[in-house]
Amino acid sequence: MNSLLKSGDSVSVRTYSSSLIVLMIWAAGFGSFICAPLSAQVSPTNSPLYYKESIFTDSKGNALVYHMMIPEELRIDRKYPLVLVLHGRGGKAVAADILAQPEMRKKFPCFVIAPSSGKKAIWARPKIMKNAERILQIGLQERMPEVLELIEGLIKNSPIDRSRIYVTGTSLGGFGSFGAIASKPELFAAAVPLCGGWEPSGAANFSKVPLWIFHGESDPIVPVERSREMVRALKAAGSPVKYTEFAKTGHNILRKTYGKEDLWEWIFDQRKASATDVDPMQKWMEFMTPGPEHQALMKRVGKWNIDIQTWMNPDSPPQKNVLKCEYKPVLGNRYLSQQIMPMDFNGMPFEAHGFIGFDTIKNIYVSSWIDTFGTGIATGTGTRTEKVINWTWIQTDPATGTSSATRAVEELISDDEFKFTIYMTLPDGSEFINMTQHARRSPGND
Repeated sequence: MNSLLKSGDSVSVRTYSSSLIVLMIWAAGFGSFICAPLSAQVSPTNSPLYYKESIFTDSKGNALVYHMMIPEELRIDRKYPLVLVLHGRGGKAVAADILAQPEMRKKFPCFVIAPSSGKKAIWARPKIMKNAERILQIGLQERMPEVLELIEGLIKNSPIDRSRIYVTGTSLGGFGSFGAIASKPELFAAAVPLCGGWEPSGAANFSKVPLWIFHGESDPIVPVERSREMVRALKAAGSPVKYTEFAKTGHNILRKTYGKEDLWEWIFDQRKASATDVDPMQKWMEFMTPGPEHQALMKRVGKWNIDIQTWMNPDSPPQKNVLKCEYKPVLGNRYLSQQIMPMDFNGMPFEAHGFIGFDTIKNIYVSSWIDTFGTGIATGTGTRTEKVINWTWIQTDPATGTSSATRAVEELISDDEFKFTIYMTLPDGSEFINMTQHARRSPGND
């Protein structure tokens, strides 16, 4: 593959006035952006007609200088990737200039931000790091919090695809790339650290972020072992990390990496899973397919005797009754139908119907209940732990005309026995047992 960056090459530039106008409209909606050149800062890019220099002030009042390039043909009906480029100690974000080349802008339309750390600051430093390089000396300000806040602001005010946010950097920026995904792994779809490193013990925290790590074997500034130990730690954490080490090569590996188009193709192919990536039909098929919870419910099919005790208040003696119940499978074993046979319940005719199921998307048990003691429909949801299902039931309170919640606990003793306890809440917030149901499968199931 041809190199994008050859010795003696310069980065050609063209104006993009219409796109710049759109960008300024978005920036106006994000008050912390101020467009103003700071001559005292080292410019991270060499493409002044593509990159606009601005200042971002974070929520704590810290100012961060950054350069930003927007897609060449910016459309309001689509979203674009964002590439964060972190410079090294020399202050130049070479990757940002590579992405400003005309052929790159056409092939990989994206937003690019190249912040400037300032001379007395670093991007990030691990809390614990043995024998840290001098470029990470203690006491220097870490700029990563401002950078991450800047990105979040841009996402809210620009057509940026949140599932395609990337970070790369070399040397100091290589450490910063690790620092970015260590601080907020859920934000980034990929990271490409060059000649950097991090504390291996923290690798598991960002092992799900796709990484391609690069280092020169003979690097005299950041020892190659920094990348090697990170690769070992990431692989141990299950990461599919890619690693390229250049033999007999020192610290400057920019042309060997950013100058190769296959690296950029890999970067822009990475995408974080999002709700929009879900196949609706596949999720619907999962929703309609009975699972192991439904199989467990079907074990209850048959006829049951239920001994009931009811307390109207904590001090009253219980009223006792025996219900005859039958469970039947319905709709292809997706639900369990429950029927309480007509009976005399403390001098009043009573019968009831209910349904029990399991919602495979919400991962909860669901139920409904109707009986001759009311005209409403009670609904319940439950979560299971071991042999217990904790239910919350919502029903109409006849006294107030409003919906009220009732707690119930179902103990799954065996396939032939279970207990159901319903609790009532008193005005002072305390609970008492309102009803117990002890269900046993009918002998001979007749």
